[in-house]
Amino acid sequence: MINKIYGYFHFHNNHLKSAEHISNIRNKKLCNIIRHAYYTSGFYRDLMERAGLTPDDIRTPADLALMPVVTKDDIQKNFNGILSRKYDLSDCLVRTTSGSSGKMLRVVWDSFNLQSRFQLYYRAYTMIGYSPLKKLLYFLPEVEDPGFTFGLFRQKGLTLDQPFDQVRDFILNYRPHILSIYPSYALDLAEYFRPGEMKRAGIEAICLNSEMILEKDRRLIAQKYMCPVYEEYSCVETGVIASMCREHGMHIYSDNVVVEILDSKDKLCGPGERGEVTLTALNSFAMPLIRYKIGDISSLSEKKCSCGGQMPLLGKIEGRKDDYFLLPGDVHVPAWSIYEAVERPLHQHNIEHLLLNDFYLVQRSLRHADFYYVRGPHFTAVCIDEIVSRAAGLFGKGFVVKAHEVNDIDRVRKVKRKYIHSEII
Repeated sequence: MINKIYGYFHFHNNHLKSAEHISNIRNKKLCNIIRHAYYTSGFYRDLMERAGLTPDDIRTPADLALMPVVTKDDIQKNFNGILSRKYDLSDCLVRTTSGSSGKMLRVVWDSFNLQSRFQLYYRAYTMIGYSPLKKLLYFLPEVEDPGFTFGLFRQKGLTLDQPFDQVRDFILNYRPHILSIYPSYALDLAEYFRPGEMKRAGIEAICLNSEMILEKDRRLIAQKYMCPVYEEYSCVETGVIASMCREHGMHIYSDNVVVEILDSKDKLCGPGERGEVTLTALNSFAMPLIRYKIGDISSLSEKKCSCGGQMPLLGKIEGRKDDYFLLPGDVHVPAWSIYEAVERPLHQHNIEHLLLNDFYLVQRSLRHADFYYVRGPHFTAVCIDEIVSRAAGLFGKGFVVKAHEVNDIDRVRKVKRKYIHSEII
């Protein structure tokens, strides 16, 4: 109970404080987690000693550049060595990441870390209109019970395996003000609402998470649910990384993570330059994560948000590193341009015409990709020819895209709900 009360006040309204106050909190937490990792985690002590470092050498985010990065492979191979000796695993929660990057990881949450996650999710929802006495409905593969909400934060969690018609009925009876949901799930669920029911549900705002969010999907969800749509960016390993305010600024949670954007040589990218998201978790003590590369692509922004919040802004989250295609000569084709090539033929005829029910484009080699598709009610073979032609033009001469009609994309897709994937990055 003490941890839960402390967690609430520890994070309450930090996002509204001055830039100097936020920086001081971040730096103090960074020093604390570095010292904790050095003295209780054999993996990090060895890592720092090999680099000739002591905890006193790391005081600000800029100092982190002195430390080597840590990958998912490192965590898989050194799981026990990374864990803090101060924590008994039986007193912690052990979770597993989804494996959307191709590597499933065990992640350990201590009690403070667990409560931190809840409080930071509350913050994310508060930033888009959630307040005491309003109702929240969220969807997760496994629902966690916060156990302590001051009697104010009314919420319900549903797993993703329930029949859509039952979920629709639940929403109409519960009438949540805020909906936290996967984009693909939101689109599928919307088809089960009858005319007039969505307005009766009274949803005021939607928070999308967990999947790459396409602009056309965001617009369609806003249209179908008749409310504003926002994004929250998080991972199982660290919890919330950033979330949108009502002005659609993606605010980095500097009291939870230090975010670095690194290039292919693990050097810091400048503002606006795209690179790989690398995280240092500031509230994870049972399993410290320092300079951990998570595989997503984004950038840092120097802009200030019109909402007045002083937490720094994250640029567009452009998908995982393996959403990029690699071409000869070390040329990288970003995910957004691939989506543009593939999806424009799908939507040039009007959004009401569903040409395909699903698709999956996977790169097999430097010069070959397979395009799998499931026919939609308005399917035409010309559409497939256009997609193959546009993709081949994007990837250049000599690159072959082969089209395959299938009945079920999940039978060929190896990673969770992704439309584009490279097997060679």
